[in-house]
Amino acid sequence: MTKHQIDPRLCTESDLARHLLAARGTQWMRGNRGDAYALILRDQGVEPRRLFPGMRGRPALRQSQSDVWVTACHAAGTEILADPALALAEKARTTRSRRAGGRGGTRQRIFGIEATATLKHVLTVDDSLLAMDGPGYTGLPQPTFHDPVAVFSRVLGEAGDGFDLMTDFARPATVDALADAYALPAEIRAGALPLCAEASGLLDALLCPPTLGMTQRMIKAFDGLRSLLEHEDGDEFKARTIAFTVGVDITANLICGAVLALLDHPAQWRALHEDVSLAADAVEETLRHVPPVRLESRIATRDLTVAGQPVEAGDQLVVLVDAANHDPDVFHDPDTFDITRERKPHLSLAGHSPAAFAAPAARRLAAAALEALSGTDLRRDGETVRRMRSPVTQALTRVPVSR
Repeated sequence: MTKHQIDPRLCTESDLARHLLAARGTQWMRGNRGDAYALILRDQGVEPRRLFPGMRGRPALRQSQSDVWVTACHAAGTEILADPALALAEKARTTRSRRAGGRGGTRQRIFGIEATATLKHVLTVDDSLLAMDGPGYTGLPQPTFHDPVAVFSRVLGEAGDGFDLMTDFARPATVDALADAYALPAEIRAGALPLCAEASGLLDALLCPPTLGMTQRMIKAFDGLRSLLEHEDGDEFKARTIAFTVGVDITANLICGAVLALLDHPAQWRALHEDVSLAADAVEETLRHVPPVRLESRIATRDLTVAGQPVEAGDQLVVLVDAANHDPDVFHDPDTFDITRERKPHLSLAGHSPAAFAAPAARRLAAAALEALSGTDLRRDGETVRRMRSPVTQALTRVPVSR
């Protein structure tokens, strides 16, 4: 495990609160000193895209004041996400948490503002699922969908004239489509939906400390989903658990992001209405323009050179996926949302990670959602609300629409 990353299950409530507060305070203070990466993690008061121009240029990989290597460059980001020597987590040198009943080894060293070591990752939930070695994800079975458009059409038909795109459509339809793909019984489906909503901060908690209450609810929901799905062992269980704990959040936010971007560009919404085959193109452009995972963190497992910079074993490298997907050296007119643009490889859901495992299903289900919505005269109907402390996913919690 990365230094100071802890398993909340193994801490007292007071120690967990101290850890979260110290991590938050450290990020806040470094942001006040002008560290752009800390400002992004702080996720309050600053629009990240305003920081990207100052983070471009040479060198492509820069060490921030937070002692983290950061890149906004598409080429450097591609190199990092493809390098097997850059892992999702530093391997622990202790088995203490395994002996205590935790899932995956972790250092139980509470972070303090006076600590000399750099805070890399904040919380671990289950490294046996969320921080496997790269090949572990590529070997997992993907869900087999039958008719996801019908699922999204049914859920849309059950919504009223005014509904919440996230809570009444994107998330429940995604859960239903995954439940169909995995042939889950009705009682598991019913129990999964509220747990998926509560567990939705997993990717953000790695880099940005949630509140104590958010952490406790998230851990309880994650463990609840594991218990709900744990009737089978092995790769099938791993695949299902990742799909419901990480994949649902990514897919639902991808759907909402696509719809909001299309509503903000009426000509493109009309184009989709006239030609539903553009749904997959709209999903790809959404992945590029408003990625559902905006930061990717990796830890060097050995000394190496990345983007021309010497990196030591244990160093943290962060790819600003959102910035790389708007790299003007790669994408023409990068700040424009255009579902007909020439496709070039973006960095969303790339590499080897739980998010990358969820990518094929997220693409398929998001396209199905857009197909179901394409004939609807949809419009915004209130203020969109984003989840607090979500710099990794920029997750949406409230998306009121009407038709």
